[in-house]
Amino acid sequence: MTRARELRGTAEALEAYRRGSGRVLAGGGVLTALGVGLGAFWPGPEWRGQLTAWLVGIGLAVIGTGIGARAHTRRFRRVLGSGVWTAHRAVAVPPGVWSAEAVVLAGGPDGEELWPLRVVALRHRWAPHGPGRGAVMWWCGDPGAGGVLAPPGGGALFWTKPVRGAAARRRIVARASAQGLAGPPVPPPMPPLPDGGPSAEPDAAKPDAAGRRKERRRLLTGRWRWLVVVAAVMVATAVAWDDRREADPQIDLTVVSEEADGSCVVRWKDPWDGSERSSPYRCDPERDPLLAGWESGFVVSYGPWKGELYGYTGDGERHGSDPADTVGLIGLGGLLGGAVGIVGGGVSLWTRSRRRAAREAARDLRGASAAAGPLGFGGAPTEQAGRARFAVYAAHAERQAAPRTGPPRPEADVREVPWWRVRSLRRWSGARDVELTGGSVLGLGLLALVAPAGASSVPTYTFLVITAGLLVRSVFRLLDSGLPSVRLLVRAATAPVPVVRRYALLYDPYEGRPVLVLFPDHGGDDDRPEAVLPLVSPGPSKRPWEGLPAGPTGTVELRGWLDRADDGAPLVVAWHEGRALWPAEPYRETGSAGFAALIDRLAPPAERQGTEDS
Repeated sequence: MTRARELRGTAEALEAYRRGSGRVLAGGGVLTALGVGLGAFWPGPEWRGQLTAWLVGIGLAVIGTGIGARAHTRRFRRVLGSGVWTAHRAVAVPPGVWSAEAVVLAGGPDGEELWPLRVVALRHRWAPHGPGRGAVMWWCGDPGAGGVLAPPGGGALFWTKPVRGAAARRRIVARASAQGLAGPPVPPPMPPLPDGGPSAEPDAAKPDAAGRRKERRRLLTGRWRWLVVVAAVMVATAVAWDDRREADPQIDLTVVSEEADGSCVVRWKDPWDGSERSSPYRCDPERDPLLAGWESGFVVSYGPWKGELYGYTGDGERHGSDPADTVGLIGLGGLLGGAVGIVGGGVSLWTRSRRRAAREAARDLRGASAAAGPLGFGGAPTEQAGRARFAVYAAHAERQAAPRTGPPRPEADVREVPWWRVRSLRRWSGARDVELTGGSVLGLGLLALVAPAGASSVPTYTFLVITAGLLVRSVFRLLDSGLPSVRLLVRAATAPVPVVRRYALLYDPYEGRPVLVLFPDHGGDDDRPEAVLPLVSPGPSKRPWEGLPAGPTGTVELRGWLDRADDGAPLVVAWHEGRALWPAEPYRETGSAGFAALIDRLAPPAERQGTEDS
């Protein structure tokens, strides 16, 4: 029996989780050390003490998070090393006001037992992997004590624990049953991992980890790294010198000679070594005659200018060897250099990640082609992969139909308005994230400007810097992937000639997203599927099915075929009753890559069992 931890995908996910917890611990340690060092070696004004307290507080919180992640790592190792993965129907229960994320699994030999479990994970990490409607999740552990939950393939691991309290369990089970979990069919068998099964050795994830470490070292030793390091040194030096400038000693000067315009030669005693020094100076010609042989000035106490003399005229103008302007230029140069280094490093990282993704996609495509056989999908004939007919899929869609609580929220038609007025496109492109972070930056900036005198501005500026970073990331994502994808979708949705097809609305058991199984428009119950079109769930997280067709079967208009994906599959948008159903993947026709695997997962359990028996 293959233990869960011995599967390559699980081993890699466990190693990635361990590395992530280590990075969190290291980040918390750096923040804490920076705050302690700032308070111990760089005391100063009140705002500096507040900054120290914030750094230490945030650092300790991050360290606590890292310690918790390490504890989860040990639990993962123990449970995955002693159990096996089992597949279960699953329904995610959104959190309430006083409750956390929850999931209900259909357990037992016939799927009749319902296991309500709490998910111990942050929402932003759980949401992309949580089960959709009709989805399947992998489970390893004891539902009465806790265990590990993962999407099919074991690519992301989540610790879960049983829901405490009989009333809470009944409430969560009732919410899950209302979404269609009660009496589910037996889930399909777990698919083999891309590498074909268990790893050949316990540390099979190490080669990939070594490759990632090599890639990080190459990034860290690049030219951008040194530019950022030099810029950071320049900024730190300028800040330190500017702080030391406040400690420049003021000394008495003896005037040796003086001209009528104020030019003079003065002599003074060096405040550090006690030696006599003299240099040209600019005396105040309007000072009292009683002070004719005396003047006052400042001595630089830092940097290569240490010991140089400077002063101020009566109207506040500097003269002498004051290096304030030079220090300001050094700091400005450091900021500009750091910005160039960060942007250049980010672009370089993005370029390398795109190249790496392209290489991996090409390798996967070659592997799929090698294993496909002459018919293009694992040597299995088309009749076997798509043996179920329209009547069978229609009945299965009726069983999976989501509850309807009312008409969906209206949405603008992209054929009549610009794309940024379409709520779904604005959300999926990332424009909404830019709006939210931009509004937050504007609000925090106004708050910093109108803050009363004497109020602490460290928290405001801290959150302002963090939010500004999120805004930069959101804008980058919008420009990098959001806008190009939206342009292709709009181009497909507004294509001139529609094609009408019958559909059966099903849900992918491995990912939970809706899928249109398409059939010829003029046909009968014996028609077999000719294509599939995975969709993006249009509704909010608590009602993801909102906006999908109300009927489990019907007809849709297909528009597109103007652009194609990298594998040659066309990009198609379905329209139903004047509402666009945006695709999550390209249009997969019979015989194309990915069609057989998806249609086999979507087939009703009885038909799938018949396929396996045949």
